[in-house]
Amino acid sequence: MKKIEFSKLNGQGNDFIIIDSFTADVDLSPQQIMSMCDRHFGIGADGLILVKKSSNSDFFMDFYNQDSSRAEMCGNGIRCMSKFIYDKKLSKRNKFGIETLAGEKTIELDISNGTVGNIKVDMGPPIFKPDEIPVDLRGEEIFDHKLFTRERDFYINCVSMGNPHCIIYLDKNDELDKIPLDIWGPLLEKHPLFPNKINVEFVKVAGKNELEMRVWERGVGETLACGTGACAAGVSAFKLKKISGSRVRVKVPGGVLNIIWEGDSSNVFLEGEAEHSFDGVYFI
Repeated sequence: MKKIEFSKLNGQGNDFIIIDSFTADVDLSPQQIMSMCDRHFGIGADGLILVKKSSNSDFFMDFYNQDSSRAEMCGNGIRCMSKFIYDKKLSKRNKFGIETLAGEKTIELDISNGTVGNIKVDMGPPIFKPDEIPVDLRGEEIFDHKLFTRERDFYINCVSMGNPHCIIYLDKNDELDKIPLDIWGPLLEKHPLFPNKINVEFVKVAGKNELEMRVWERGVGETLACGTGACAAGVSAFKLKKISGSRVRVKVPGGVLNIIWEGDSSNVFLEGEAEHSFDGVYFI
């Protein structure tokens, strides 16, 4: 029987199993990943991260969704991984690079008395071109596009933050906590318009520079937070002039994330803290 040491961390309730595959290689099958992420018979998590070596950066994030599908990038996951790296002394620096399938991301940690506080991630520039998101539509950008479904019509806004997002602003009469996310989420996630499936964010403008959001993540379902989703929601809100300035607070069921974007082709920054839940050993 094989013994695997792991840590459980979360960013605003978006939780991950993180394993050191940097010191010694760890190889997991899709079934093992699903079993570990299972909330009834395993450890339970929205995703699993293997911290690996990189030939192009300081570290490589090998990220898997709950259903074992591999994802390009995860904003909350990379923040949790960054805390893991510092806490496990894989790096003593407060600034380092992490390679992902969506490119290299630069991380800055606020350290106080040896404890990691705020974590800032340079997420890179948002992607708007439909074929790069990807979305099976023509044009330079997809904003306020009317999508017909069997449930209702949605006005969709599509952005990639290294992984694809479909942002929908709710009508004034819609209550965010009462929408049938378990129906609308998978309906849009698996819509044929999105060849790689898509993450879906339902958003309400809560103030001058504040959004409220619920998210349906592809390969997972509803989660308490989504870092790349918060970035995509913030970018689309700026683009549609629903908010002003360059900073926005995104309130999710698990807490608050801060997004910074100066517009155009500038990079998006994601900020927030991550929490260590527990360490353990899993036997395969």
